[in-house]
Order: sequence, then structure tokens, then C-alpha cells
Amino acid sequence: MIPIFKIFEGLFKIPKGPKCAECQSVLIGSDCPNMDCPIKVAFWVIRWASPEVGNIPIINDSIAFKLARLNLIIHPADLYELSESDWLQLDEVDKTKYKYLAQYLETSKKMSTESLLFGFRIKGVDLHVAQNLAKKFLVISKLRSMKIEDIKAVDSVSEETAYAIIQWFRDSFNKRILKMLDAQGFKID
Repeated sequence: MIPIFKIFEGLFKIPKGPKCAECQSVLIGSDCPNMDCPIKVAFWVIRWASPEVGNIPIINDSIAFKLARLNLIIHPADLYELSESDWLQLDEVDKTKYKYLAQYLETSKKMSTESLLFGFRIKGVDLHVAQNLAKKFLVISKLRSMKIEDIKAVDSVSEETAYAIIQWFRDSFNKRILKMLDAQGFKID
């Protein structure tokens, strides 16, 4: 009798190769393809908390990695949904620090369009490109409705970056993030 795994072995390609040390996903080149990987989530939160985006200095590397590893967040919009007790699970956050953190989080909701665009972590959108996009389109909702030709016409935006922007705004996961941010009072429109 042939073992069942031998029957299906030829039908499915089981990925082999080096795996991400954090989430065990099979690496593509040297990159983890898992967007929910705690390392990717933490780096996104670190960018979001940076002075160029949300300016939330209390959220350092250690806090970002702990939030991601505890699965308290999978994207920056989740930061605004966390309760005080969620934050207090972290050794680095006590009640006094939480008060300051809550103030920083509230202030970050007033970030500019360019900060939001840079914070979204869209492939090819560095701070300079985000500034150019914000000057041209003014608000996120206007950029979301643009065609690729309109986006490519912006200074420093390549065709690849324009395509990445279109794809980012069409992605259902990212649409959910935008709804969460809008509900939290961010200036999306």
C-alpha cells in the first residue's frame, strides 16, 4: 500500500528553503512574504511612530516588537484601538507613561497627508514622493480616485510606484485600515 503523502507528493509543490526566524514563512530571496509577520508589523509601527509620520516617541522598537509578537496589532490603525489594559501588559508602559502615550496618539490623528502617505508603507513612496503626492492631490480620498497616468505625472513617481499606489488603495486589507483611521478621526478626506 502506498502512503497517502506519496500519492499527493507529486500533485502539490511543498515549499522548501530557508524560513523566517520570526514566523517560519518560507523566504522569497531574503524577504519574508508574510505581511502579518511580527517583524514586518513592528517595522511598520516603528515607521508610523517616527517623527516624520505620527511623532509618537514613546513607541520605540521594543514596544513595537512586543505589540506585534503579542498579536495586539497587525497594522498601525490597531494602535488606536488598544485599551489601557492592553498597553499596560507591556513592561515598558506604566500608568504615567500611558497618559503621555494616549496624548501622543490623539495628537498623531492630526498628521498631514504626506505623513499618512509615508506612514502607509506603500512600495516606492519615500518621504519625498509622499510630499509630492500630497502637494498634487491634497487629500487621501482624491489620490484614491486617480488613474495611474495622473499619479505617474507627479514628480519623482515612477510607473512602478504609481502602480503600487493604485494596488495599495484597492487592497481590501488597506481599505479596512483607512476605514479604521477615518473612524478614529484622521483626515482622510
